[in-house]
Amino acid sequence: MGPLFQLIIVGIIYFLLASIIGLALMLIARLIMLLKKKTNILVNQLFWFPLKLAPYFLLAVIANVLVCEFVRDVDPPLTDYWTLPINDGLTMGAIDIPDKWYLWPTREGGEAIISNIVLVGISDKALYGSTESDEYFIYRFDSKIMVVNLSKDELEIEANKIEDSLPTLKNPSDLYYDNRDFGDLITFLLLLLYPLYRFYNVCNTFWVLVSKQNIEHLSTAT
Repeated sequence: MGPLFQLIIVGIIYFLLASIIGLALMLIARLIMLLKKKTNILVNQLFWFPLKLAPYFLLAVIANVLVCEFVRDVDPPLTDYWTLPINDGLTMGAIDIPDKWYLWPTREGGEAIISNIVLVGISDKALYGSTESDEYFIYRFDSKIMVVNLSKDELEIEANKIEDSLPTLKNPSDLYYDNRDFGDLITFLLLLLYPLYRFYNVCNTFWVLVSKQNIEHLSTAT
């Protein structure tokens, strides 16, 4: 899937979720009004409130892409291309399906050094892993020497010659998300500050209205 198609899918999902959230907000507001015995406050604007934030969330997606590209040096979340920088340009990557990974000589790809990687462990000295065919390998960073077609026992023996113990082998996708999840979380929390402020404003305005005797509208808050 290309970025444009993924943006369209995300947009559709957003509008569906926003509609559900808006309907839920409106029903909750009507329930509170019923309990408070207030019937003359207009709450239809609560339905449209999440939908009105759509342009802001589009801006948030664009901002996240820019942060990924120019600040954190990771690939943006709206692509079918996953990359995991390893050492001095050496990169692991996956295309379309993040189940089989490749070891590439550069961030941009190139001819794969090792293909169909399903498990990997990384240390300061070497990259360890196994392929889809259950063959284990070692790629040393200092000499750029690769040892392939190892059994698991042979991998452990070779690893002990290089360092104290073999790093834990994990799915490359797990390493990929471990490498970027904290940065994505912080980015999205920062981008959510304004919508959360708007949501607080709307809820506070509604509560003030149902607590007063005079009749007002919510349109100024939303």
